[in-house]
Amino acid sequence: MNEAKRRERKENKMKTIKTTTIILGIILITMISIIGIYTQKANQMKNNIKEYTYAMDLKGERNIKLSVSTETEEVIKDSEGNIVKEATEEEIEQKGYKKEQIAKNGQDILTVENYKKTKERIEKRLKKLGVENYIVSVNEENGEILVKIPEDKITDTIVSNINTIGKLEIIDTETKEVLINNEDVKTSSVMYNNTQNGTAVYLEIAFNKEGKKKLEEISKTYVKTENINNTENNTTAENATEESTENKVENSTTESKTNETSTEEVKQITMKIDDTEIMTTSFDNPITTGKIQLSVGTIATDNNKLQEYISQAREIATILDSGNLPIKYDISKNEYILSSIEKQDITKIIIIVAIVAVIGIIALIVKYKSNGLLAGISYVGLVAIYMLLIRYANVAISIESIFGIISILVLNYIFVKVLLSNIDKIKEEKIENKVNKATSKTYSKFFIRIIPICIMTVVFCFIKWIPISSFGMIAFWGLLLIAIYNLVITRTLLKIQLEEK
Repeated sequence: MNEAKRRERKENKMKTIKTTTIILGIILITMISIIGIYTQKANQMKNNIKEYTYAMDLKGERNIKLSVSTETEEVIKDSEGNIVKEATEEEIEQKGYKKEQIAKNGQDILTVENYKKTKERIEKRLKKLGVENYIVSVNEENGEILVKIPEDKITDTIVSNINTIGKLEIIDTETKEVLINNEDVKTSSVMYNNTQNGTAVYLEIAFNKEGKKKLEEISKTYVKTENINNTENNTTAENATEESTENKVENSTTESKTNETSTEEVKQITMKIDDTEIMTTSFDNPITTGKIQLSVGTIATDNNKLQEYISQAREIATILDSGNLPIKYDISKNEYILSSIEKQDITKIIIIVAIVAVIGIIALIVKYKSNGLLAGISYVGLVAIYMLLIRYANVAISIESIFGIISILVLNYIFVKVLLSNIDKIKEEKIENKVNKATSKTYSKFFIRIIPICIMTVVFCFIKWIPISSFGMIAFWGLLLIAIYNLVITRTLLKIQLEEK
């Protein structure tokens, strides 16, 4: 009898430990989902949990119109109309050259192909700058480009980078010959190095196979060298005799050596981005890695300066990686459009949904007692994981997707209620694995009935219209989570409660 009681106490203890462990895990995930995980970085507390991505109908949007630039530049032409790269005022007068104003965007580059290429490269820049919800369209007749992006704290920075040409050139400082350009760039990245004095930020440019060869050849040609001139003057007097009353010197030899060191003047290269000189230098040693590092700013001693330099380096890296724009554009319109939904409205929706969910969980507890309590706790865990999943699935939350989230929460409540009902129905039956059989019955009954919803959800995911695609993605991840989470967590909690092995 005592042995049976000890076994029962041990089983109850294990049951409590298992249940408590799962519940604590759910509480932890819920806290992470609501509060986040904070760590100290560069003297600042930062939340490591990704923020939600909001669509333009919730966040407000920035509408930017880019028009083909009408900017002109002055050129020098000879008598035959050919452009002369460089000429002094004296040469212009002597040779009869003329100065003319011509459009920077020549007619030969104002083509549909270049309009489309510009649109594609702007889209690449937006992606690299972290904009996940945008609309870019181009008028193929006049090249006009319309860009719509969500409004946030970095929108102005994004706008300032949209129409930057991004032309990279490494040229011979003297002859102006272009040695390397954008076509030779593979990737760009931001690096930083902590020192005793602070943090140094670098922009690293990695070149492709052809660019690597060019860089190695350039670094060998434009390298600092030193000439060491050794002059040896040997004067030897042989068989020279000179009589002296005191001594006699025979075979006297005098050797003089002079070492002269001079630095040879070498050719230099100049790096330019959009015709702005970044640096002029020569190389200490040949570069065989295919990478060069450029220092951005000075040594940063505080977090604000560090973030500023990192931001500058990241912007340049983004422009270089996305490719230079073949056409120069001007921003002709830049306006902010407010969202029709205010934050207060979203907060009200969240509060209403939370109240309804709490009432629903209380109803489960009243009807199904301890099973209802465990199912309610499991329900809270699913909501917490769902909110984290939405963040990391890069789904833009729109007005439509909010209804998608509510739909998933309703469907999961229905699933849990059906599961508890099925467990109650077979609880009195003398069969093994009651929870497993109830779960199997619930899955087959529930998911067969929502097959049309599943098909619709998958179709919506592939529609390019943001409101519909976001609804589809929200619903897809929600249905997948219902299927997996309840099988792993809800079923396990109920099995422990009913002491099933």
